[in-house]
Amino acid sequence: MSGYIGELELLSEKIGLKEFIEFDPSLLIPEERIREYCYQNLCGNYGKHYMCPPFIGTVGEIKSRLSKYNKAILIRYSEDVDVKEDRKKVKRTKIDFHKKILELEKFLHQKSIESLGLVGGYCSFCIECKAITDRPCKHPHKARPSLESLGIDVQKILDNFGLDNRFYPDKIVWTGCILINDRNKR
Repeated sequence: MSGYIGELELLSEKIGLKEFIEFDPSLLIPEERIREYCYQNLCGNYGKHYMCPPFIGTVGEIKSRLSKYNKAILIRYSEDVDVKEDRKKVKRTKIDFHKKILELEKFLHQKSIESLGLVGGYCSFCIECKAITDRPCKHPHKARPSLESLGIDVQKILDNFGLDNRFYPDKIVWTGCILINDRNKR
């Protein structure tokens, strides 16, 4: 791998990301079937985060937004933690992963390459998202959606790449993505 993708991969290793897989973003298919989990509010965040449904848009709108990207990088981050008992550390790892995604985006921005990072789970930059009180997002330049909030079947993506998709009691694994549009470098 050469050029900016190679540099991006080196940066991802340097900041502690575990996997770095370049792929065609057409594999990211938003599905109503996955979005249905949001409507059922299984995670408890429906309508409580600007980066989650219903604020993030319909599956059709998301498909349209994703179509402008011509490259994607799947990235993962993990840390040992007692997932059930140490919720504070789990949240800390989530925020750390979010910041790593933003660091990769910043690298691409400095190269005049359009990108969008997708984080794991819901956006967690604020203690409480302003969506709850119908106020503007406090960090719109940092807030990012997740693959799940876009209706993408993360388990299927992991299976497609032959990656471990199990959940562990003693380790948290976050999966995210960097979407890239390098057709028209700014």
